[in-house]
Amino acid sequence: MDHKYDNFMDQIPARNIQNDEAYFASSVALFKPKTYITDKVIQSVDYHFFLLTSPPPDIKVNGIRKELERGKIFAINPGDSVLCENAPKTKPFISLLIKPELIKYISDELGISVDIKFLKFQNPFSNELIHKIDSFIKESNRKDSIGLMMDCIGTQIAVQLLREFKTNIKKHSGLSPDTDDYVNLAMEFMQVFFTANITINDICDEIHVSPYHFIRCFKKKTGISPHQYLMNVRIKKAEELLIGRQHSVSEVAKICGFVSFPHFSNTFKIINGHSPSEYKKLFF
Repeated sequence: MDHKYDNFMDQIPARNIQNDEAYFASSVALFKPKTYITDKVIQSVDYHFFLLTSPPPDIKVNGIRKELERGKIFAINPGDSVLCENAPKTKPFISLLIKPELIKYISDELGISVDIKFLKFQNPFSNELIHKIDSFIKESNRKDSIGLMMDCIGTQIAVQLLREFKTNIKKHSGLSPDTDDYVNLAMEFMQVFFTANITINDICDEIHVSPYHFIRCFKKKTGISPHQYLMNVRIKKAEELLIGRQHSVSEVAKICGFVSFPHFSNTFKIINGHSPSEYKKLFF
């Protein structure tokens, strides 16, 4: 392990380090803890991201209580402190550390001179980000793994996070609610984050429109509600995965953002006319 991560590792109890999976590149470290560290303030000199794949704990960031949602990712900027309270005893999640020098390198490539700050505390995460994280882990586990490949994938992860999160370098155009632009942006947002636990508020926060106005105008312009559009996107992706036959029906449900299998099965049949299992057999 590179000594670059000593500041963070020295704050982690020894028992957690022994039980947690950890993967390291020069500027990115990935951890898969089995439980949260409670009643201990953790302060990072790095950018720190938590992918909440299980029910989250109560937390305070810089002493301020924050509400977390399962299925989201939250960001901590360098110098921020985190305190977990009342955490579930055994609930796995993913923790990412990204060195400021990597973010600085990317910002230099973009011709940006300011220090980047992640402004939105909590965000959905895309399937593309998960694929990059999986690639990072797989490369680390290879017998012939090399540092250069780990660094390349780590850079891809950092770039993806910058694309998905609001930062102080991402400017919004101030779209007029009388145009189709924000409806198109909402559709693009749902197409990217369909695997995540996104809500109407997430979409409206992204495009800067009130939920009431957004729902009314979206249905007027598309003929369906935002919820129905999101379900259509998820089911279309599910159809592709079922035809590919690389995943079980239950895995497809999870990949496509459905919290429960019955919800997936019922929604699939309403939209497609067949159950997921029946549809899969059509292409056997």
